[in-house]
Amino acid sequence: MYLLEAELSDFRNYATAKLEPSREITALIGENGQGKTNLLEALYLIAGLRPLRSVPRRALVRNGTRRASIRLRVQRRSTGLTHDLELSLEGSSRVLSKDGKKVPTDSFLGTLVAVAFTPDDLQLAKAGPDGRRRFIDRALLNARPPYLARALRYARAVRERNQLLAKDGADAELDAFDALIANEGAAILSARQEYVAQLAPRVVERFQDIARPAPPLEVRYRSTVEAGEDALAERLLASLGARRESDRRRRTTSVGPHLDDLVFELGGAAVKERASQGQHRALILALKLVELELLSASLQEPPLLLLDDMSSELDPGRTRQLFESVGELEGQVVLTSTSEPNQLRDVIGADRDFVVQEVTGGELGPPRQMTLTA
Repeated sequence: MYLLEAELSDFRNYATAKLEPSREITALIGENGQGKTNLLEALYLIAGLRPLRSVPRRALVRNGTRRASIRLRVQRRSTGLTHDLELSLEGSSRVLSKDGKKVPTDSFLGTLVAVAFTPDDLQLAKAGPDGRRRFIDRALLNARPPYLARALRYARAVRERNQLLAKDGADAELDAFDALIANEGAAILSARQEYVAQLAPRVVERFQDIARPAPPLEVRYRSTVEAGEDALAERLLASLGARRESDRRRRTTSVGPHLDDLVFELGGAAVKERASQGQHRALILALKLVELELLSASLQEPPLLLLDDMSSELDPGRTRQLFESVGELEGQVVLTSTSEPNQLRDVIGADRDFVVQEVTGGELGPPRQMTLTA
């Protein structure tokens, strides 16, 4: 899929902005604090309906204004069809439009699919399990948009069960929520396990290529639902029943995919304890490359890749590996950088044509066609 053009109105620090990207590489150049990442966030938000950073919707609307909008024109490579997308924000409300008509979430998602690689991703293996669960769920949502509705139903059911745990005489209601959590949770767990089964061996292989020499890497999904011969939903339902009294004391649901984890071990120890900084970055690069490969295969075309100042986080050799892999997929890239265009040669590679737009104080300059030479 291709992003053909994007327009922003009163989004973050932009009064107006028009992005006219290359079908290959577009570089947003400027000093820190000018709004480069805000442009990536707009693209990421309209693609997946989640901001890059966890903020309330009203924080995305430019100060002093009431309404923000993001408008895109995209083209599917597989069909050649072009679609106009618009997302508008006012207060805490959101309106989605596709080809000039208001549409529900499930009709909007999947028209443009974007994968972001930001400096925050480099903390994925070191931080808590929340981020790793989000990584899996985001990958599944990109490939299967209906997954979002299931994940939202599950999260809502867990919140409501937690509230009921504090009430006396709520067993009948808890039974109903346990059944809902078991059914939705089993479907989520099954999808995650299937995805990690595809992901893990490919990440291990990529990591060994990038980080060689390195100790053996293991990637696996760790669930709070015990293994057994019964169906997943039955096992989860039994665990919820067995833990109800202890959950009541703690007023929290202690089993289910909301507590699971994606585990990375290097030489038998946790990556965050064993890996060097270079090995850790090699792991995250391998993880993102495999995410792109699996998603491209699932969509039968590459997603839009958003790179936020990765040249300052990865060394030039590993950044080149990223661009080479994206080039093999024939993917479209929008990146941010504080470097001058010709300084990008070391990370993008020589003899590459790309578009540059300069960002200064929330203003986006006109596109310039560039050629990097050796």
